[in-house]
Amino acid sequence: MSSSNCVLPNLPNNRHPAVPRLNLPSTSNDLPRSESITTTPNFPSASTSPYQINPYHPDMFSFPRRFSTNSVGSLLPLQRQIRLDTPQVFNTIENISNEMNRRPSNANIDSTDLIDMRSIDELSILDTFDPLMQPIQSPVSPPIVSPDIPIPSPTTLFPYPIKLRLKLTACSEMKPFSQLVERIRNECQSKQSSIDEIVYCKRVKRLTSQHIERNQLFVTIHIFTDGSKEPVRLPKVYLQVTVASIMSQLHEIQPFDYEQSIFKLRSYEEYLCNDDALCDIEYVYNCINSLKPLQILLVKKPIITYEKKHDQISFEQFYLNQHEKYFQTIKQTKFTKTSNKNKQSKSSDQVRLFDSHWIEEFRQNINTKFEQIEQCINHLINPNLPLLSIDEQIKSIQELINYIKTIQITCSDIQSPLIIDKQRELKTYINELIRKSSNGTERQALVRLLFDSLLAIIKYIETYCQAFLIPYEVEIYNNEHQSIDIEQLKSLLSITVSNPRSIEESSELFSVHIDSLFSLPSNVKTVRISARLCYGNQTRSKQMTRLMSFVRNASQENSPQIHFDQRLTFDRAYLCGLQREALILFEIYASFFDETDSSLSPLVYLFDGLPMRLIGWCSQTIFDHEHRLINGERYLGIIDATTTNRTGFYSLRNVSDRDCPILTISFDNQAFCSPNIQPRNDIQAKSFTEINQDKQASLCRLLDRPSLLLVDHSAIIINESSVENRKQQSSTNILDEDREFSDDECHFLWSHRHFMIHKPYALPKLLKSRSVWDYPSLIDIYALLNEINHHRIVDEIESFELLLPTFPDMYVRSFAYRSLISRINSQDLMIYLPQLLQIIKFDYNYSSPIIEYLLQQCINDYSLAHKLYWYLRQLFLTENIHFIRYYYIFISLLYVMNEQFHAELQNEYDLCVNLKRIGDEIKSSKLNRRYYLVEQLKELNNEFFQSGKRICRLPCQFNFKTNDIDIHSCSIFTSLTSPIKLVFNSIETFGENYQAIYKIGDDLRQDQAVLQLLSCMDKIWQSNDFDFRLSLFNVVQTQECCGFVEMITDSETLLEIEKPLGAIKGSFSESALYDWLRKYNTIERDFQIAVDNLTYSCAGYCVATYILGIGDRHNENIMVKKSGHLFHIDFGKYLGDNQKFGWFNRDRTPFIFTKQMLYAMSDGGTSNDAMHRFIDLCCNAFHTLRQNSSLLLLLLSHLCSSNVPKLNSDAVLFVYDRLAPTLNYAESITHFTNLIVDSLNSTWPKWNGFLHKMNQPLSSSNSIPNSPLSPCIISTYTIAVDGKIQSAQVVKYEKRTQPSKHYLYKLKVERINTTYHYRTYNEIYEFYERLIKQFPLIGLQLKYSRVTEDRIIVKRHASDINEFFENLFRLTSDITESDLVCSFFYLTQRDQQINEVKEKSNDELSPRSPHDLSTNNQSKIGIQLKYDSGKLFIMVRHASNLPLVNGNEPRPYCKCYLNPDETKATKQKGKIHSSRDPVFNDTFTYEMDLAEIQNRVLRVGVWNHILNISNHVLGEVDIVLSEIDWSKEHACNYTLSSPNV
Repeated sequence: MSSSNCVLPNLPNNRHPAVPRLNLPSTSNDLPRSESITTTPNFPSASTSPYQINPYHPDMFSFPRRFSTNSVGSLLPLQRQIRLDTPQVFNTIENISNEMNRRPSNANIDSTDLIDMRSIDELSILDTFDPLMQPIQSPVSPPIVSPDIPIPSPTTLFPYPIKLRLKLTACSEMKPFSQLVERIRNECQSKQSSIDEIVYCKRVKRLTSQHIERNQLFVTIHIFTDGSKEPVRLPKVYLQVTVASIMSQLHEIQPFDYEQSIFKLRSYEEYLCNDDALCDIEYVYNCINSLKPLQILLVKKPIITYEKKHDQISFEQFYLNQHEKYFQTIKQTKFTKTSNKNKQSKSSDQVRLFDSHWIEEFRQNINTKFEQIEQCINHLINPNLPLLSIDEQIKSIQELINYIKTIQITCSDIQSPLIIDKQRELKTYINELIRKSSNGTERQALVRLLFDSLLAIIKYIETYCQAFLIPYEVEIYNNEHQSIDIEQLKSLLSITVSNPRSIEESSELFSVHIDSLFSLPSNVKTVRISARLCYGNQTRSKQMTRLMSFVRNASQENSPQIHFDQRLTFDRAYLCGLQREALILFEIYASFFDETDSSLSPLVYLFDGLPMRLIGWCSQTIFDHEHRLINGERYLGIIDATTTNRTGFYSLRNVSDRDCPILTISFDNQAFCSPNIQPRNDIQAKSFTEINQDKQASLCRLLDRPSLLLVDHSAIIINESSVENRKQQSSTNILDEDREFSDDECHFLWSHRHFMIHKPYALPKLLKSRSVWDYPSLIDIYALLNEINHHRIVDEIESFELLLPTFPDMYVRSFAYRSLISRINSQDLMIYLPQLLQIIKFDYNYSSPIIEYLLQQCINDYSLAHKLYWYLRQLFLTENIHFIRYYYIFISLLYVMNEQFHAELQNEYDLCVNLKRIGDEIKSSKLNRRYYLVEQLKELNNEFFQSGKRICRLPCQFNFKTNDIDIHSCSIFTSLTSPIKLVFNSIETFGENYQAIYKIGDDLRQDQAVLQLLSCMDKIWQSNDFDFRLSLFNVVQTQECCGFVEMITDSETLLEIEKPLGAIKGSFSESALYDWLRKYNTIERDFQIAVDNLTYSCAGYCVATYILGIGDRHNENIMVKKSGHLFHIDFGKYLGDNQKFGWFNRDRTPFIFTKQMLYAMSDGGTSNDAMHRFIDLCCNAFHTLRQNSSLLLLLLSHLCSSNVPKLNSDAVLFVYDRLAPTLNYAESITHFTNLIVDSLNSTWPKWNGFLHKMNQPLSSSNSIPNSPLSPCIISTYTIAVDGKIQSAQVVKYEKRTQPSKHYLYKLKVERINTTYHYRTYNEIYEFYERLIKQFPLIGLQLKYSRVTEDRIIVKRHASDINEFFENLFRLTSDITESDLVCSFFYLTQRDQQINEVKEKSNDELSPRSPHDLSTNNQSKIGIQLKYDSGKLFIMVRHASNLPLVNGNEPRPYCKCYLNPDETKATKQKGKIHSSRDPVFNDTFTYEMDLAEIQNRVLRVGVWNHILNISNHVLGEVDIVLSEIDWSKEHACNYTLSSPNV
């Protein structure tokens, strides 16, 4: 843009707002500038009385009204402003009053006696301030006062003496936020004095069919009382009983204080609510699925007395108190980034960071300068002393000028035009004094000049504090420490501030004055500034300054600057059309002397053929927090363009580094405000059916278009042409159904808004169709919001869509916040927390409804507060430009929480600091790392945990408390980053430990993002009656590139599972996983539950990893729990970022589903339905996510601004493409089935696992490996679980044939109660080997025999076992009560199940299969039916167990008819397959009315295709369509009937 578009500074409406300059004579170097503010002359006419009395006099009273009418009229307003509480007294006032009261009221006053007959040329600069020497400006005669009455000097109108200081207060920008936080804190303190801080166990989020099935089970509960070693066992507890009922049962067995007691989980600070049923508790459901015992602890209710805080500390004071404590942890990592190569290098000690030390130093320096300034001013204006001599005046004024310069140096040496003007006026005054060579009696001129300069200094300092969010303002006070109102001083200086008017009354264009740019790099050659007027990411108007050359001179050594002095007026941007959330985005472009060829750089742009680099940017809101149009000067710290992309969504500037370049701008002093919008109330909702069907269809297509989800909201749209260009570019990559709305479509949507009020999810599309958001339009927009809110509920999906950055209007965003808050519960809030924290950054102001809601919820939910604390710690480390917003939320969280919570959080952080130090030293150490780790952890236990006296929570698990680390269980993983396995002991005597990995050097935010999206998928699935049993774990980044990863116990990687078979056989064998599950699930029911868990979890992860594009999937990144749950870890590669070996892609399948997994799911290849069941689960999971794609894409879109690598608009498009939006239901099922088949048939995962295994070292950690547990010992248990064992013996043995021939030995174990256990001989012998290894001197013997067991061998084995047990329990208690012995004799779920069967029947126990053996050989077919939009969709999914044809595999295909159909017109055929268990995925469609459909019978047959021979039917099924519920999809497996012979 050429410079001709710029408005030069000599136009009206000057930029300096606060204090007007004195009307001094102009010099050749000081051109006059017009003022736009409303002022009155100093003493302009007779309408202003020269006898205005000192408003700070304590004994003020009215003058007698003996002046002329005009004089009295002008005197009255000032009399109303008289203050009666000020200490300064002038005796002349009373004398004047008494004398005036003695004069007659009708005295004639000849005003002509006071006219100065001298010419104007004879007036000096000092005469300018003499009211008796002003030129006549009114024909009205001034009042006459008798010469014998002493006239008060105008100097007495100003306070004396004055004092200055910085006063702690909220910055105007932060004032609403500060008030909000203080209100929340006060409300919290006003509540009851005793609060219940109990954290209850999570309830099952949504009851799926699997939960309901589990509700019918009986379980055994192990209840530990406080301090007891042995639990009380309650067997056969029905899952639908309440916790209160269980407590009553326990009370009958063991009395306790019922009212003051409560159940909690072992080792965790989670309590059971008495009103909850066991089946509603998530912990109970997880224990059943994981084959773990239910263990709870009886304790006293934790009631904590809440003491109200008597210190009414302000938020600002708390902020400063906490500043040094918390800010020091981020300053080393936050602001020591490598500078731009074109920037001047700065050492770390030269960068003044935003910390409390600098703030305190700033306060002290300014207050010191204030003391010097107030001494100068008081010395010059002292009314009790004669006027100083000229030399003394010059000396004092010169000192004042020097003090002002030192203040500028303290304030980053910003050269404010206002300060420069005042310094020039002071110097001019000195020159006039020298020229006149007489001090005279013109004290009033000096006084006005000094106070005029004082107000300019105050405005300058406060503007600087506002620029860097320094919580101070300047206060003027007197000797009695009473504050003096600055507005009163302004009134004395004739500065009037008019009440703001609505901007609708203005017809002016909006403009901004570009003053100067400071602290530029030394190699800058030329600079120009672009200013965009933005609303969201839309650029409404753009202007650019002239190209300015940077010429360094001696005066700029300390503060190099470029002085622009240019006014930019925005085209078509009238004040009356400015949106409340609009802002100005400033972009700084520069060329350099040593610039290399960088034409290909994305930050280089051409201006008039000259390449210039974008070096920085900043932005400024147009309206303040009171919705007033901003005016006056603004100082904006420039943000480095190489570190962050510019945005037009929120006012942003660099408030951290005060050595950054600073842009000074100014706005006209205009008193305008945005109007108060009153939505119209005459909107009436209309029925959608009132419009014709064509319009209905068109509107529905527009509403289904996901255009809002696929837009890159970070891209700045320059103008309308760029909007069209973006639409054209997007149309090449996005289908027509997904592109943005055209102008005609927008008009069509908005004009039919009244008909779509009842349509779900229509609101965001309607608002997006509104291109104009001026104030007349807002009346209709807000009315639409109110009307929709009145007629229907806005759910979480619609709320999240309204919170996209494309909607910056705060009324809309507040509406969306309130709707979202009303729809989500506490568990949803925990899931959506990452998205909410990203959404907050696009709010126009710091305070919003979601901030208030989060803080209030944190007060009531400490687990939420804990999670928010660590998220915020992560955000103000990783956010480059928004960190200050998160830092204020972080401090506000501490402000509203109690001191005990502060101490716990500080303990956690101190633990992290110590662990990071240990980790860094281990990574850099070349010595024995294992030995070093042990020594450092010992020191940590002794010093940090104080030998068990100090209790600490963990960042990755709020409900777990620890007081020491199990050192011998810790280890170092063999990896590039050397992760440390940490095992924390519980504070409970017999509690379970907690295992976690502490990683240093990895960005854990990617893992956090993937796990959070997996949680959202799990939420979607469960809300649709699917529980895929995902094993999700906690990941917390505590410091930059380091943090905790929770370990899931009782699990192993596929690599470890395959390792016993060897490298080759383990990688290529299909039985490794099956054998491993059989090993840890020895009875059939346990194994079937494990297979069920494996099938569901594998299906869920296959779909999730495919949609999210998870890469680097080898056999060490996939783990399986002993309960069968499969889960993935290490999500460093995602969203299509595949793992490569050079150029070779190692991720060559859509997801990992191998024949090894299918072999385990099919019970060793014996189940024909396993594959079909798995396909059905995967397709249901995929279809469910497709149906809820809006929520998934919205959550991902809100993470695109999180600065996490790979999370951007391309990620949203990637996931959108993986959801196959162009495919219908049948096509999508076929698509995903093909993906399953491709993954299953691919051999690359086996080779990839083999290559990865070959690259692994012999041991994966630096710890001593423990021998594997016995198959019957799933976990380690102590004596506290089942109690002390007195004896054990074999009382019976029983033969089993499944899965292979073996014998079970029935063991009678004597404790307080007698229990019966079932073990194989191999399990008993393995227990013996482990016992000998742990206690090598015990001298026990047990023979091992490889002979196949028969009745004779079994009888001999029983005798040997009894002898072994008898000798064992004669040993000392340290052996008989060891964890190994207790674990072996633990009553497993297998033992309980066999015992329950024994109680029901005395017959031999026969293995039970979940499948009915009588129907296993029958042929079945899976069919899915759906009726939609006048069409019947029939999908034949698969068939199983089809009969052989002459001993050969059949070649089946499907046929279907709608009977009665004599002409066979409805006959349709599918594709031919070659399998007894084919996957058809054939879809047949019939366009027919539902009434006609219900009169038909659907016949589906499976036929065998034989070449050149007539085909014959393998089986058929008839479905009566009138019995189908067509309101939902119908899916069922039907048994095929044999063909009629």
